[in-house]
Amino acid sequence: DTPEAEADLLRLIPYRRVGDPEDIANAVTVLASDLMDYVVGTTLYVDGGMTLFPGFATGG
Repeated sequence: DTPEAEADLLRLIPYRRVGDPEDIANAVTVLASDLMDYVVGTTLYVDGGMTLFPGFATGG
C-alpha cells in the first residue's frame, strides 16, 4: 500500500519486480508447445526467483 512496503517486497524478489499476468501466459504458452514435449513431472515456478531467495521463507 505504500512505497516503503513495495520496496520491502521487491527486496524479496531477485528479479526486482512483481510479476504480471503476461509472465504466466508466456510460461503456459511455452509449456503447451511442442518445444516442451519431453518435460514431464516437474514443477515450474514463475516467480522471478522469489522462492530461491534465502529470506523468502521468513519474510525477509
